[in-house]
Amino acid sequence: MVDERWMNKAISKTGSLLPNTEFVLKDLFDGIEWARLSQGDKRDFGRQFKSQVTNGLVTNIVYIGKEKNNSSKYKKVIQ
Repeated sequence: MVDERWMNKAISKTGSLLPNTEFVLKDLFDGIEWARLSQGDKRDFGRQFKSQVTNGLVTNIVYIGKEKNNSSKYKKVIQ
């Protein structure tokens, strides 16, 4: 199960991205970290992250659409 530490880590990692960087949530974690999560946990965490982004709780990140594999895509912006 994904907990608040995962959300804090994801939000923290967005701070080091350059402006205009496009990414999917998986990009914010090391491959082995992400691979350890179950499909259900990845989906639930993705929904939580997207909700926080669309509600303005993650600063300088905007939701820009879906990838071909149905992953949500985001972009770092300067506001």
